Amino acid sequence: MSSSFDIEEIARRFIQAWNAGERHVVDEYASPDLIVSYTHYPEPYQGPAAFKEMLAKTHHFFPDLRVEIRNVVADGNKAFVRWTYRGTFQNGEMFGVSASGQTVEVTGMTIYEIEDGVVQREEGVVDNLALMQQLGLSPGRPDSE
Repeated sequence: MSSSFDIEEIARRFIQAWNAGERHVVDEYASPDLIVSYTHYPEPYQGPAAFKEMLAKTHHFFPDLRVEIRNVVADGNKAFVRWTYRGTFQNGEMFGVSASGQTVEVTGMTIYEIEDGVVQREEGVVDNLALMQQLGLSPGRPDSE
């Protein structure tokens, strides 16, 4: 089993795959059985190829996307990463809004499960409400009619 330092370092490196131009990190650190799930995905992405396809779509919307790691805590074979991403919405349509060069800053948290030096699972939460608001949407409150 890897040490805590190794787990933390692998998590720090793997999250860099979210940066535009860094998808190759998946090839270096993903298990062939990788599972990636976030609360806003209807189904988990299974396997490195599916994850890289999703990252390519994300980078289409935000070609300059950059992730800043706020902090990392390793515990056993897990690493908990709190992060902020920044990017410019330059292409396509998201939540019914067309890209018009809006710069966004969104926070989230990801848990990595790492075995034998590779990421088995990436599971996280993204503040998509903040993203929607920055894109100019004003979602109603659940209790309003």
